Formats: sequence, C-alpha cells, structure tokens
Amino acid sequence: MKSITFERIAGITMLITGVGHTSTHFILQTVEHPHPELELAMSKALLKIGSEISVLDFHNGFSLAMGTLLLAFGLHILRNSDKVGLWINSLIAGLMVGISLLYFPVFVVILTSISLVTLLISLYIYDN
Repeated sequence: MKSITFERIAGITMLITGVGHTSTHFILQTVEHPHPELELAMSKALLKIGSEISVLDFHNGFSLAMGTLLLAFGLHILRNSDKVGLWINSLIAGLMVGISLLYFPVFVVILTSISLVTLLISLYIYDN
C-alpha cells in the first residue's frame, strides 16, 4: 500500500520552500540592502571561473538555481510512483535537513523536516 497523502504533504512543503526562497530572492532585490558595504564588496570582488563574474552575481545566480531546484524536487516528490524513488527522495530530504541545521534559519529547518518526516512515514506505510 502507498500513502499518497504523506507524499503530497512532502511535495507541497518542498514546493512552498522553493516558492518562498525564490520570491524572497526577488523581494530582497527591491529593498535597500541592510549592509550596503557588504553588497558593494561582493559586487567588486571578482571570481575567475571560466569567465570573470562578481561574487554578488555568483550569489544571485546560485540563489535562483537553488529556488529552481527546490521547486523541481517538490514536483519530483509529487510525481514519484515507486518505493525506490521514495527512498531516494527521503535520502535527499535527509541531506537537506542536515544542511539546513548547519546553515539556514529555523523556518527552513522546519519546512525541510516536515518533508523528511512525511516521506519517512510514507516509506513506512508503503508495504504495510
């Protein structure tokens, strides 16, 4: 037996995380930076990775890529149809919780934890 409800909760929670991340990125672009000196330093610091880009551009690009990946992961969870995929999604969500605990604010830890717990419940229920 498969628990679609718990997988939906996990997928929707991850979609909320992705939408929240991406919309916050764009909202913060429209307000004054709380540390303008840091923003200026990031825009002037250049990275030479194939081509020359500023640390600020790299940070913005990475932020948008992260938002896109969170959305894609949420969609992947919702489209999952087998136990192997459920194991993989649980492993990825577990890694995300670990990374969130180390580097992100508490609301991100809560959202990723909800996804992980509901995926684990779904995995437990899958054959029972």
